Amino acid sequence: MTRLSPALSLILPLCLVLAPACGDKADDTAGGGGDADTDTDTDTDTDTDTDTDTDTDTDADTDTDTDADTDTDTDTDTDTDPPALRFTLSAPEISTRDLLTWTVTAIDADGVETDVTASATVLSEDESVLKLYSADVGQPLWAGTALLVAAYGGTEVEAEVTVTTAPAEAGDLVINELLADGTVEGDPNGDGSLDAIEDEFIELVNMGRATVDLGGLTLVETDLPFLPRHRFPDGTALRAGEAMVVFGGGDVSALTAANAVFATVINEDPGTQYGLGLTNAGDRISLVAVDGSTVLASLAYGSADLTGAVPAAADASLVREPETTGSDWVVHGDAAGATGDYSPGTRVDGSPFPGPDGVYGAR
Repeated sequence: MTRLSPALSLILPLCLVLAPACGDKADDTAGGGGDADTDTDTDTDTDTDTDTDTDTDTDADTDTDTDADTDTDTDTDTDTDPPALRFTLSAPEISTRDLLTWTVTAIDADGVETDVTASATVLSEDESVLKLYSADVGQPLWAGTALLVAAYGGTEVEAEVTVTTAPAEAGDLVINELLADGTVEGDPNGDGSLDAIEDEFIELVNMGRATVDLGGLTLVETDLPFLPRHRFPDGTALRAGEAMVVFGGGDVSALTAANAVFATVINEDPGTQYGLGLTNAGDRISLVAVDGSTVLASLAYGSADLTGAVPAAADASLVREPETTGSDWVVHGDAAGATGDYSPGTRVDGSPFPGPDGVYGAR
């Protein structure tokens, strides 16, 4: 018997173990007959790998915002409420001979009062009744109620004043022009009809400094002392610097002139109308107060003028020289700057009378 070397002794069992497998391989390759090798190899490899990843995120956000807003609003509101105003008139009711003054007082939030009259603005909402020709005085012009508004510091306050018309007094009115000869060329009353009675006229001018009430005043002629030639109706008024022209009759609606008023006689002539009843050769005409006896203005001319200073005028009017203020009387055509033979409602040169604005504006 042949003895195997130790090395082969170790390899032989291994080949015996591997031989079936190798045989299988050869059989499969060769396509040999039936395979009696039963595979009893059991895979006992159990995967016990357990994932125990317990990684816990403990990162806590401890970042604290310590940015403190220290921006302090230092905007101090300095706006103040507008003051209250007290508007005090010198009187709640005045006549046209009065002047209106006032006081404007500012009252602050603490009740402190300050006279702000000199700084306040005052306006009249009714300038036909009361007009401010200067900042601190109101001039009454016509009867009625005027609303005044005072403004100061963004505040306005109102006050009302009532104006009454003062009665005419001696010295307020003057007779400035007179036409006794109604046969003068032209048509003085502007009605398109030539009439010796209706075209006669008397021109009165208010030379005072106040609007005056003419209601109830009468024009009286020497020959008819108890039958006035004209009675001014109630409510008739004439402002300072204005003229009132009274014609013997006719229609004067076509006549216009700045600062002038035109009227026709209103009387109680029975039957025949005498108009103003002026005598060409000479006469006296008077403006008489409501009491029937007080003469406010008068003019004697021609034969009725005992001084002989005032002539009678034919085919023209008589006019004061200088106008409105003079004591002399001349025939219209001889007056300085005169144009034409008469000028009812205007100056001799055709320019207007001053009216209130001319009188008070020159204050």
